[in-house]
Amino acid sequence: MTRPILLGIAVAAAFSASATAADFSNMYFFGDSLSDAGSFSALVPPGTGRFTTNPGPVWSENLAAALGTDAVPALAGGTNYAMGGARVTSLPGYPDADPTRFATPIRSQIDAYLASTGGRADPGALYSVWGGANDLFLALETSGNPLGDIVTAATDQVAAVGALKAAGARYILVATMPDIGATPFGVSVGPVNAAGITALSSAYSQVLYGGLAAARIQVIPLDTFSLLREVGADPARYGFANVTTPACGATPSLVCTSADFVAPDADQSFLFADSVHPSTAGHRVIADYALSVLRAPGAVSLLAESPLYTREALYSTVQDQLALSAWARGQSGHNLWASLGGGRVKYSSSEAVPGASGNPYDLAVGVDTWLTPSLSVGAAVGLATLDADFSADGGDYAQREQTVALYAGYRSGALHAMAVGAFGSIDYDIRRDLTLGAAQRAMKGSTSGTNLSLGMFAGYDFTAGALRHGPTLGVHLQQVEVDGFTEKGQSSTTMSFRSQDRNSLLGSVGYRASWNLGRYLPYARVALNHDFEDDDRTVRANLASLPANGFALPAFAPERTWGSAVVGVGAKFSPTLSGNVALSTRVAQDDVRVWALQAGLSLGF
Repeated sequence: MTRPILLGIAVAAAFSASATAADFSNMYFFGDSLSDAGSFSALVPPGTGRFTTNPGPVWSENLAAALGTDAVPALAGGTNYAMGGARVTSLPGYPDADPTRFATPIRSQIDAYLASTGGRADPGALYSVWGGANDLFLALETSGNPLGDIVTAATDQVAAVGALKAAGARYILVATMPDIGATPFGVSVGPVNAAGITALSSAYSQVLYGGLAAARIQVIPLDTFSLLREVGADPARYGFANVTTPACGATPSLVCTSADFVAPDADQSFLFADSVHPSTAGHRVIADYALSVLRAPGAVSLLAESPLYTREALYSTVQDQLALSAWARGQSGHNLWASLGGGRVKYSSSEAVPGASGNPYDLAVGVDTWLTPSLSVGAAVGLATLDADFSADGGDYAQREQTVALYAGYRSGALHAMAVGAFGSIDYDIRRDLTLGAAQRAMKGSTSGTNLSLGMFAGYDFTAGALRHGPTLGVHLQQVEVDGFTEKGQSSTTMSFRSQDRNSLLGSVGYRASWNLGRYLPYARVALNHDFEDDDRTVRANLASLPANGFALPAFAPERTWGSAVVGVGAKFSPTLSGNVALSTRVAQDDVRVWALQAGLSLGF
């Protein structure tokens, strides 16, 4: 009778998808020299062509590689449309000299991409739109009203991002203008002029993000203005020996190689390649920062996911205690029981969402009584803990849950049924560990949540001597709510996360069997489970430094069909004392691995 169930589990495994919903289908970059991965390579000597300490990659290439794709220039058939010298909407590029004078404006880059796709943007892709610096440089050189020109350029960038959004793009990175006043260029013009340039850089970003918020255009912000100021304020922490002079000396970064370095390791120890462009190590810091922002919501989404699995332990424990007390002492009297369990849970990683793994432990104590020879009722309290580590040394979180449960069991002849309602209060402590070049940061936060569930289970037993076996059906409704929180401190990496829900409607069909050996009762259960709650869950977040520009990214999304198995043995130690040990696991669910060992004692009185 168990073969159809096991076959169903295998079929479900064959057709279930293993990728999480948060993986991006591709990456597209629109911008200027900061994102250009080599658009002018054919026009300059081999080994050069990037606006950095060549041949090192720029941040767009680093980020794309980390997310499982690439940033090949569009001129070479790739998805990186960014071009050194590009302004937001106008020609010529800056400076007005070969080759940057021919740089395609950012709005035209976006138009070219949409023209190649029939006007529709891939909703599953990640986009980056980063610009404005060349408009600022031109305004400083030629305008009598640089602030007015900056406002116009930032407003034009809002419209460009809006066009991409209107075409169907869901995930758009928009970085602030870096603090141009803090670059070697800013240092060279003196502190008074540098302060004015800093003010213009900040004004551009304020108009840009204010315009995006006013137009209700949701983007994923990157506060590179604050990030590079933080690096400049404490360079040694990030591995830099120099943040004020160019690694390439007087050589433009576009054609700079190691032969031009002012120090042997200048590509790693200097923040800037030339007067405004980051070095190889500087680009690595920017890419690390972008990756940390993108991965944070997915990591935090696990706070609402893991209570589903810790609650399973209590549900299974109550099920075992009801069945074993009826076997050990008959369907009468009172029963006091306690159960202790531990195990392992592991969530798989993807490029965009870090996984986690940890050891859950639980303790439950309950009491029940048979009101009639067929009906028993009871109550239980439980404590459950989980200390989980994010993958890739990404930090950890601690989950502490206190639960109160009411339950009822029914057993008459071959028919048996159970219902369990439970409410839990959860406390969380979270730490995100970030890598920013050579530096490490720990972002800490805490929050609370609730876990409400109702489970119902029924079965029918066939009897053949000492063997009892039969089919089972179950449904388990669960709602986990996690309150929003803001990480401690105030920096470019500090993030706030909105409240989140995780709803589950789990149906199961299975089979169970037990063999009565008198003093011992070996038993086993298998089931095919499916979560019918199929809405796409997201986690909303924002940078603490840009609170008006919130964004949403997909949460961890496990496979919705899997198998489960439990094997255990009950034992009678005396007429009033009994116990059991059970091992449970999941099968055919690649992105979640769970096993647990439970041991319990039961005292009749």
